[in-house]
Amino acid sequence: MDLRRQLMESFPDFPFLEPNSPDSAEACLRKVGWLKTGERVLGVERAGEGNMNLTLRVRTEQGTFIVKQARPWVEKYDHIPAPWERSTYERRFYETVARVPSVAARMPKLLFADDKAHLLVIEDFPGATDCSDVYAGRSLAKDHLAMLGRFLRVLHNSTESDPNPDFSNRDLRLLNHMHLFVVPLAEDNGLDLDRFEPGLSQAAAELQADTAYRAEVLELGKRYLSDGRFLLHGDFYPGSWLSTSQGLRIIDPEFCFQGDREYDLGVPLAHLALSRHPPEAARMLLDSYATPPTPSPVARRNWDPELVARYAGVEMMRRLIGVAQLPIPPSDGFRKDLLARSREAVLSGSLEPIVGLEARTP
Repeated sequence: MDLRRQLMESFPDFPFLEPNSPDSAEACLRKVGWLKTGERVLGVERAGEGNMNLTLRVRTEQGTFIVKQARPWVEKYDHIPAPWERSTYERRFYETVARVPSVAARMPKLLFADDKAHLLVIEDFPGATDCSDVYAGRSLAKDHLAMLGRFLRVLHNSTESDPNPDFSNRDLRLLNHMHLFVVPLAEDNGLDLDRFEPGLSQAAAELQADTAYRAEVLELGKRYLSDGRFLLHGDFYPGSWLSTSQGLRIIDPEFCFQGDREYDLGVPLAHLALSRHPPEAARMLLDSYATPPTPSPVARRNWDPELVARYAGVEMMRRLIGVAQLPIPPSDGFRKDLLARSREAVLSGSLEPIVGLEARTP
């Protein structure tokens, strides 16, 4: 029996949503008390790919909204178990940033949450799409890059505090740690990488045998698991950036935790390289993060560029030779070049392999 079916049978009274069933959505939403008296669900469709959670667009007579349900598996890879309580951490993130107007304005509104049903109801932006098309060649606008840097700066500076157990998100962090720092460098991970680029398997094997690189990655993994002072989005990449008629919006903070601000900054830099953006794109994001509108001791805090470089290098590596692959077209040399740059960034702590990455043609 597969994991999904086994877990569903283990919790017969849990209101599991079905992807294409208005009746299932109506029963669940009525059970948790979200639907008004007499309100009916008229339609249900998937809202995006939904890597971690089941994400649905629900339509009633009142309009549309997004329903996210965390289940005890990874939605896209349902053979991988995942902590159910990630929806609770996501709820806490929304509630916390609601007190930071410039951050909340760049996110959809949380309309309702039920921790027992591991369910969130979130504002919908009809017609919106995430920014995953950057891997196929679309470039992010300059104002979007600047906004991304500002968003992170304000989020981090506004939420600094002593470690709070409400944002430990320990189990999901352990799962992500495995796929960031461990699985990609395991020699027997069973991934067929040559289907993405000829010779990538050999390049991966050489990196997996590189003791200096492995040691740095493992040390960085320990740091990732340590609690820090800054509230992080935790998965700040194009799949979490929503292009709407009202501008860019940030979604899916279920990976949030308190840690190194440099992790949140390194991840988007890695994805700008993975999507072939020119060096100026990464520099613009960095500059907008580093420079507040009015310099002050409160607004301007120190961040470590060497740590940013190392986190970016590991994110590049795991997206190239790990389970969580991106929709990058098949290539001939591009991935191996990025893998070499990952090694350089991790071992040297230099941003040059990331920020100085020249745009290359497919």
